[in-house]
Amino acid sequence: MRAMPIIRSRTGCFTCRRRKKKCNEEKPLCSGCRRNHLECTWPTENASAMQTRTKNPTSPAVSKSPTNRPRATSFAGKPDHVTSVQHDPTARQRAESHSSSESNHDRGDVDMIVPQDVDAHAPLVADTSPIMPVSPVASHADMFSDSQALTISSMSLAADPSILTLSPLSLLPNHSRESSDLLSYYLHRTANSMGNGSTDINPFIAKLVPLAFDNPLVLQLLLAQSAAHRQSAEAGVLGTEVAHHYYTDSLRMFRNVVGEYVSGKEENTLALTVGSLILCLTEVARGDIHGTIFDHLRASESMLNLLLTRPKSEIPEDLPDFLVEFAIHMTVTSIMSTDRSRPPPELSPTIEGMGHTLISKGYVGQLSGCWLELLLLIPHVYHLGHRIMTTRADGKLSPEPDDIITFGMLQSQIMAFFPDLSVNPYSRLASLVFKQGVLLYLWSILGTPHQERGNEAHMSLMAGAVSDALSLLSQFPATLRINTSLCWPLAVIGCCTTDADVQQVLRERLQIMHRTIGLGNMKETLILLEHIWTKPPEDVSPWKLSEVMQDRQVWISFA
Repeated sequence: MRAMPIIRSRTGCFTCRRRKKKCNEEKPLCSGCRRNHLECTWPTENASAMQTRTKNPTSPAVSKSPTNRPRATSFAGKPDHVTSVQHDPTARQRAESHSSSESNHDRGDVDMIVPQDVDAHAPLVADTSPIMPVSPVASHADMFSDSQALTISSMSLAADPSILTLSPLSLLPNHSRESSDLLSYYLHRTANSMGNGSTDINPFIAKLVPLAFDNPLVLQLLLAQSAAHRQSAEAGVLGTEVAHHYYTDSLRMFRNVVGEYVSGKEENTLALTVGSLILCLTEVARGDIHGTIFDHLRASESMLNLLLTRPKSEIPEDLPDFLVEFAIHMTVTSIMSTDRSRPPPELSPTIEGMGHTLISKGYVGQLSGCWLELLLLIPHVYHLGHRIMTTRADGKLSPEPDDIITFGMLQSQIMAFFPDLSVNPYSRLASLVFKQGVLLYLWSILGTPHQERGNEAHMSLMAGAVSDALSLLSQFPATLRINTSLCWPLAVIGCCTTDADVQQVLRERLQIMHRTIGLGNMKETLILLEHIWTKPPEDVSPWKLSEVMQDRQVWISFA
């Protein structure tokens, strides 16, 4: 039997006629051109009438018109699969067959592709170029295969090179261009600067970005954090204005949500908890010197305690572990900056207990690395040091017996720490640097080498710990992401030496860290150390940090 001829519409758009596809004749953009992201052009009324009379669907004017060429979109594929349609007729048939099979349905899903985390072991290069997002034009189920997509894209590019000038779709279509750029900067640089690379998955992307797309407060806070980090890393005047604008807007929104929460809107508990912690790291990125981070820490502590009492169904899976690590890291690395005039941030028994649970599970985090056990010992060293120094101020030369026992127990726990061999080598090295920092913090309660000249054994221990720390630091460059978490031990080491060579090593490392990672607290840590190094030797000690801050009116966190 003879096959029935295919009857095509002679009143459809030029693009569908040229592609020999059925057109639904919807103006100004038919469904076929909308689905395939082609330019939809229509004949004038006179041309339509003439074509109807002559029954000629392939007018020369149509075939030669440059405006009817298909526009290419962004297809994700492998360059090795690119094939020339002109030299491969089979590829043309496959592409046309695939297009024909898709002509009877529209695409409704929209996907967004988020960049993967960078290699944890690679240096964090100061590349400030924004991410070029992949256009979210179709769902994965409806996308062409890699070879077909690139074949069609190559044909379109050969026909019209001007398609390269098309701008990508925005990551945040309902926000300003500046907000989209800041989100790209967050995904590309800020999130990787906040995490130290100890794990393959970066929770600052995997956990916080989905929350940001669900909650406008979290999104605004992430944009403010990105703006603050960009301003610190690039130090531009325009960036300063943008950072200030987003920072003030985020604080205003945060206060509004706090007001709603106080009035009984408890569904914002998760957003407020996460938001208060994000604000802490925003202050770290800004290099705040006014102690604002301590206020955010107290708020985050109370909010996190409330959140942990909620049913598990209200909190995304595995998020509590990250939030507990977040709170412990921020609180512990800030406690050294406080004195009697400013009460220190405290870890609640609930959060400290959950921290010990994480240790028993072998938890490794992007903030605490594999040294969470050491972080939980630092508050005990802090309180012991203040008790012993208070007894000295009262005229007692010897510490209390209980304090001597506590000192011995803390020293044995610190000395017994050793990182798990399963973690990456840079995280292990950083944990050993932290170990030397905690030992120096404990031993400096009894005095530093330049303070106590009579005790040779004590001087030898302190000098050995400083030497071991420098040896460990020399085994990995200052450009690695793992340095993000090392401001605290570097500050302690710097306060336990008056050696100009050691000071120069620490100075150069902090300078490189700030140039590559770009967090403002790295620069402020070095500025504070420079102040301390100008003091008389008897005033160079980790326990004199708060006094130097008071003199200089500089209050920073070492997070």
